[in-house]
Amino acid sequence: MKDPLDFSGKVVLVTGSSRGIGAEMIKAFNKRGAQCVVNYVADPDGQNKADAEGVAKELKEPLVFECDVTQDVQVEAMMAEIGDKRGGLDILVNNSGIIRDRTIKKMSVEEFESVVRVNLTGTFKVTRKAAAILRMRVRTLPSTPLRPGLSTSG
Repeated sequence: MKDPLDFSGKVVLVTGSSRGIGAEMIKAFNKRGAQCVVNYVADPDGQNKADAEGVAKELKEPLVFECDVTQDVQVEAMMAEIGDKRGGLDILVNNSGIIRDRTIKKMSVEEFESVVRVNLTGTFKVTRKAAAILRMRVRTLPSTPLRPGLSTSG
């Protein structure tokens, strides 16, 4: 039986993979044979880029992209380059996200909107643009009374 955790030959993009959970996910995919794509967003101090480059050093032939997931032009350019350099995308992990750790009384509308923009709208934009290069294998999961048949890539 084939190892379900063998990602040999699969192209994997993990957004927000310069540090934290995203960095650990992309490293795990790499250990399992995936061709990895590291993504980070630019910051004024350049820390995200340095972190992404540090992660990339641990990977075999990675692609590294500066891309703000809320910016259509940047997302489209990243997907086009993944398509050109890797021939498509097999796995997308939408990991980019921000938090503004404040109570509702202290959080401004602008802070709340920035969280929604990255965590929700960014996820939508990346997924929508990835659809053009995503190589899909569809499998049907068995139905249960509470969950009718569901299609998924895998």
